[in-house]
Amino acid sequence: MLRVALQIEYADGSAVDVAATAADLMAFETNFDKPFTVFADELRLTYLMWLAWHVVKRENKTALEFDPWSETVTSVRIGDGEAVVPLESKAPTG
Repeated sequence: MLRVALQIEYADGSAVDVAATAADLMAFETNFDKPFTVFADELRLTYLMWLAWHVVKRENKTALEFDPWSETVTSVRIGDGEAVVPLESKAPTG
């Protein structure tokens, strides 16, 4: 399963780690009319924030729409966890 780890820090000092799944990535593609691989070449803060918002909205961790939710966030970053999916495949070594 395709998963991208995201770390969200809120203005109140709290933080949450979430994972964007295939459903979130497909929603991103529909909303922006771009493939999710755009993160590798053309990462924009809006893309990252929208993806994080979509995950927390889907998981019922916020009732806010995107713009009001974004005002509560101080940072979003792609996580360092094992759940992060590289956007480019490594060449086989064998």
